[in-house]
Amino acid sequence: MAPTSEKGEARSRTGARPPSPARSSPGTKAQEPVPPPQEDDTYPSDFSKIAVKVSKAIPRRYDDDGDESASPPVIYVVPRDLAEGRNKDAYEPAAVCIGPLFDQTQRSTEPWRKLERYKWCCVRKLIVNAEAGPGRRGSCWIPDLHTPLLRKCLDRMTDLEPQIRASYYAAEGMLGGSGAAGVVHDGHTLALMMLLDGSFLLHRLLKQGAGRMSLSTAGGGGGGSDDDDDDWTQVFGQRGVWGLVARDLLLLKNQIPFFVLRALFKLLIKDGRGADREDVLVQGGLRLFASLRPGGGRRPPAAARSSSSAMKITCRDVHHLLHLFYMSIDISRRPQQDQEQEQEQEQEQELWVPCATELEDAGVTFRAKTSTATSFLDVTFHGGVLEIPPLELYDDSEPLFRNLIAFEQTYPHLPAHVTAYAVLMDCLIKTPEDMRLLHKAGVLVSHMNGDRDVATGFFSRACAQARISSGESYLGFVMADVVRYQSARWPRWRAALVRNYLSNPWVVTSLAAAIFLLIMTVLQTFFAVYAYFKPPN
Repeated sequence: MAPTSEKGEARSRTGARPPSPARSSPGTKAQEPVPPPQEDDTYPSDFSKIAVKVSKAIPRRYDDDGDESASPPVIYVVPRDLAEGRNKDAYEPAAVCIGPLFDQTQRSTEPWRKLERYKWCCVRKLIVNAEAGPGRRGSCWIPDLHTPLLRKCLDRMTDLEPQIRASYYAAEGMLGGSGAAGVVHDGHTLALMMLLDGSFLLHRLLKQGAGRMSLSTAGGGGGGSDDDDDDWTQVFGQRGVWGLVARDLLLLKNQIPFFVLRALFKLLIKDGRGADREDVLVQGGLRLFASLRPGGGRRPPAAARSSSSAMKITCRDVHHLLHLFYMSIDISRRPQQDQEQEQEQEQEQELWVPCATELEDAGVTFRAKTSTATSFLDVTFHGGVLEIPPLELYDDSEPLFRNLIAFEQTYPHLPAHVTAYAVLMDCLIKTPEDMRLLHKAGVLVSHMNGDRDVATGFFSRACAQARISSGESYLGFVMADVVRYQSARWPRWRAALVRNYLSNPWVVTSLAAAIFLLIMTVLQTFFAVYAYFKPPN
């Protein structure tokens, strides 16, 4: 019975009767038996294993309730083609490291070591304000920091570890994603890092949110002078470090998920009625970065006039601080006519316009858009007038633009408005003469150190290696309108007339006198001829 059993096993593995040995006939060579097909070890025989592998290949992110969803990560590293270009330091922090894309060796070296120590102070201050009674907040009371609240915060960060790892686009086995390079962190190290970095950011946002509310007020108690000792500036000996911190918090690789801040806020900060006020985090972020918003001048946070209600941004919408900043400058709510024009446009157009001096020769007028501009991206073109909101360039403007462009290049389903704006300005500014023309129109003002060529090549450096098509931003259609207008003949002729004959008041006066004399001469000739053919009676 053994042979029968073997045949049954062979039939069950291959799904067919095993081949029988070939019979040899007289005069022919006996054929060797054909071996049964071997099973490929590369693929598992069970379909469920294949399904598991496919499901694990999808980048996953978790929502605030811990439910897993098949959505892409929200924090990315800088693409290699952008990071290896000019000014690599534009993507590196100058004062503080945030998130797991930096190892402990980097954090313990200058200039980041001071703020790494300060993060522990932020944890202590938040724990003190949360544990202290109403009469002790803001005082010098020092609790026993072997508190259940500290353990609770660490446990919460540990519980969020899968969501945190899924939020980063990093190498397999490093942060839980797949693709770019990352840094290996075990669960305890990652939880402690999130507690330190999250407490540091929470402390900064609470300092700025709700009209610079004090930490003790945010915690529900009375204020104190200790809360207004803003950030222990005497420890560092330089108040300007906080300006560097604000810029560092807008770097692409210097981010942590916003749900980490929300989790710490729920544990550590509650008002007197016990209700969470998470909107203070969005308000604090908008105020913290108000002076860094590209536009006509650097305004203090109190003059920013931007709030979460006006922007319609809620905590659940925010993925990280750079995402919050991007939403505050986004101009996706563009006019309906631009949306209709986008729907009518079928062919991809080249994202290009002539330089500013050539456009001026073609009759295009440049005008600073001040009253109706909602963002520096609010560029419009109507009737030969290209309106661009004023923009002032500083030495730290280039890192901001480069990280915003890198954010657009990596983030899925995001309109590339900042990239398109940089391409537009790069096309307009090719020579110092173009720069002077836009400066004269009030569109562009440079406060950058160095010669004029530094400002002239600003946008060329900012958008280097960036990839974009005309359909990814409404500015592509604005640029197409400019090119069509520039190609028409009548605007060019009219511009030449104005430039050659109407640019000087004396020339205008002479031209008017010549036209007047010409009209008088024509009239005199007419009446003379008329009198000859029809003399008076």
